[in-house]
Amino acid sequence: MIWPAESIYEGTWASGPAPEEVVDFEIMREMGWSWRDLEATPIYVRRYVWDLILTRRQAEQASRDR
Repeated sequence: MIWPAESIYEGTWASGPAPEEVVDFEIMREMGWSWRDLEATPIYVRRYVWDLILTRRQAEQASRDR
């Protein structure tokens, strides 16, 4: 799990979507959720939370690049 995470954070990941474990970690970190919170969250909510996190990060990056 360390190699995919390093690759993702370095920006060199080219193997499709991030592994579910990395996504779960990032969601918990961003939302301040515990493992129990994450487990209690329906999968469709996790998916749209992740999509929103990525969208916000892309907008922030675009703003920095301007």
